[in-house]
Amino acid sequence: MFERPKFQRRILFLLLSVILLFISVGMTKGNQGEMKGPEGWLKNGFVFIQGFFYTSTYDFLSLFSTESKEFAMSLEQKAERDQLEVKVNKLEQENEQLKRLIGYQEEKSIQYISARVAYRSPNRWNNRVVINRGAKDGVLPRMPIITSQGLIGRVQAVTDHMADIQLLTDAGNGASNPGIAAVIQKDKQETLGIIEGFHAESNSLIMNKIPASARPEKGQLVVTSGLSDVYTGDLLIGTVERVEIGETGVDQKVFVKPAAHFERLDYVLVVNDPTKLQLSQHQKQTKVQTGGEKR
Repeated sequence: MFERPKFQRRILFLLLSVILLFISVGMTKGNQGEMKGPEGWLKNGFVFIQGFFYTSTYDFLSLFSTESKEFAMSLEQKAERDQLEVKVNKLEQENEQLKRLIGYQEEKSIQYISARVAYRSPNRWNNRVVINRGAKDGVLPRMPIITSQGLIGRVQAVTDHMADIQLLTDAGNGASNPGIAAVIQKDKQETLGIIEGFHAESNSLIMNKIPASARPEKGQLVVTSGLSDVYTGDLLIGTVERVEIGETGVDQKVFVKPAAHFERLDYVLVVNDPTKLQLSQHQKQTKVQTGGEKR
């Protein structure tokens, strides 16, 4: 019974306090916007709280902004680093190829014209490449083309500064793809045959006209014959992969795994053999003297 008046008095006291607070705020407001008394205290408290949350929020957002910038910079730096690594790897590969070519040249003592592959057609990937050396550099048609790994083809056509190279993997037949006189080496014996085509399924060169009496074995070396009118003797072509009976039944067909890698050709060497050039000139003169009689 006595609790209710006490509660009502407390409510009344609270309401009076709020009314006095608003009156005090109105009376203490200066003419020039200056806040004094309770209003100033409230304003200062509000500004302090607002500033605290603003600063915290700004710092929080700045943290993410900084991290975003650092993340973007790290991605850019990684891209630049990856690109630089690609260039370094490319230079290392080219340097290694050049070292092997130089070593091959010193070992074989053959005259070379160094060249770089300038173009390779996607439509004739296994048939032709173009090198950045031509007639002005001493390159002539029919000259053999090699890498440090072995024979890859021959010069087919020449301009002043470039040359078309017909690869061994060209599956064409006829005059555009003449056979290559080659021998299978076994100890001190040699078995003569003709490289005439490419077997795409097994990625092998086809060597025909092997005598039935010969016994070619897997892994034996196949090199160019010195009897060729185009290719210098003892240029590595590849190794024996497998042997089959020839189409006539009286000879054998040998599948030769190329020693050179045709998937990627960067630097090559043009074999400049004076003896073969003299032989070619001799054949032309003889042909003229005999009235162009076909051989």
